[in-house]
Formats: sequence, C-alpha cells, structure tokens
Amino acid sequence: MLVWRKPAMGSVKCNIGSSWTASSQHTGASWLIRDFQGQPMKHSRRSFSEVTSRLEADITTICWAAKDLQTLHWNRVIMEISSTQALEALNNPHRFPGLSYLIECTHQALSCFQSCLVEVVNVSANRVADQIAVRVTNDGRWSSYIARGGPSWLNDTILAEAVNSPSSYSS
Repeated sequence: MLVWRKPAMGSVKCNIGSSWTASSQHTGASWLIRDFQGQPMKHSRRSFSEVTSRLEADITTICWAAKDLQTLHWNRVIMEISSTQALEALNNPHRFPGLSYLIECTHQALSCFQSCLVEVVNVSANRVADQIAVRVTNDGRWSSYIARGGPSWLNDTILAEAVNSPSSYSS
C-alpha cells in the first residue's frame, strides 16, 4: 500500500480502471470519484496510444487520474486500483527500470495532494471504472470527457458497488 499522507477527513474515493489491447497498443482509462456514501460525484474516460504493456497502461492511468483530480481541486483522495503489479512498481521503482520516467511522473503527481492513499482492491470492487475503460478499447470510444455523476448505463453496478464495498475512509 502506497501512502503519501494518511487519508484525512473529507477524502473522496477514486476508483481507477484501465484496459489495454496488446495488438493495437491502445489503453482505455477511467476514473470515478465517490463521496463517503459511495455515491458517484464525477467520472472520466480517455484513451492512450502506443502503450507497450499492461503495467505501463496501469501506471499511465494512475498518473492521468492524479493529474485530473488535482485540476479539479480534490486534495484528499483514496485511489483504488486493481493492479498489484502497478502498486509494486510505484513502491519499488528500482525493480522496473524501463518505466522509471513514468513512475517518477506518477510519484510527482501523487505528491501534490494534501493526503493520498493508493490501495489495491479486488477487481469486483472496481467494476464500474474497469467497465468504462473496457468500452474505450472494445468500442473505440477515443474521445475524452469528464462528467458529473456516474454513467447512466452503469447505474445498477454503481449502486451494488456502493452497498457492497467496504470503505476505508470516513467523512
């Protein structure tokens, strides 16, 4: 678990998802910010090209999400990812020399928060973010956006995650 600063009161949870296609080297990336009750506040998606590995896709997505959250003036965040290897790379960058520049950029983005916790959660707790990212790569949804709330086509999944997901933060 990468902890830059202890999660603070008023933190938001940010589920982060990525999808990578080896044949085209495209990555679909998404994030979903939730309040302390698990209700979606904002979400976003985008694509990246020329990404050469699943690990690079995951770290690129974390870096992008951190920069977006800073732009939106969120200062206290708990980022939930499903990639244990990405967390390993962030915690032990010397083991991943080919990604050193990307890891350093991600560290810089994460260090700008007042408080930040990056933790690995079960894939089932990150379904909404992952499904948004998969639609980017599977359906060729290359346009980026940031929107209020969660995507309406995932309302049932969002509700199920909010009810079933244990929260590691308090309001």
